[in-house]
Amino acid sequence: MNSTYPDGSMIADNNYALHNLSPEDAFKLALERSGMTWQKLSKEMGWAESHTKRVFSLERYFPTYEDLPKFCSTVGNMVIINWLQVQAMQYGMEHKHADVDCQSLVFRISKLFGETSDVGQEAHKAVADGVLEPRELRRIIGELNDVVNTSLDMIADLRELERKLKAEQ
Repeated sequence: MNSTYPDGSMIADNNYALHNLSPEDAFKLALERSGMTWQKLSKEMGWAESHTKRVFSLERYFPTYEDLPKFCSTVGNMVIINWLQVQAMQYGMEHKHADVDCQSLVFRISKLFGETSDVGQEAHKAVADGVLEPRELRRIIGELNDVVNTSLDMIADLRELERKLKAEQ
């Protein structure tokens, strides 16, 4: 059974993709899903601008555990809690990142467009008769989860490449 949160995220369906995200990427994802700017988050959390910038930078710097419930409430999603749960459940399992070069990036973007097209096709079928049915909605949700998982995998791999390139500078 899936638990749905205010932002529409579903804990059971997106756990796989969260496993490969680094902590800082999980915080970035939570902020991106909220639609807030980091400046607004900083103000609502009562954080100094420098603190907020460090939380979302490539360095290993995180809010205190006491801040996590307020952070989740402020951004309106449970990405960080879900990420922590996945990390605890899969502790010790190796994070596998795929190498990204220009050719593989084009291939993966193409795959993402294909997944997005699948969402459109299922939605088109669902609205054809003017009535939405539960099975149609489940198919659309399944296709949307494929888009989310493909995107999160790509984000994790691109962030890993970003860290490697920054370290080489």
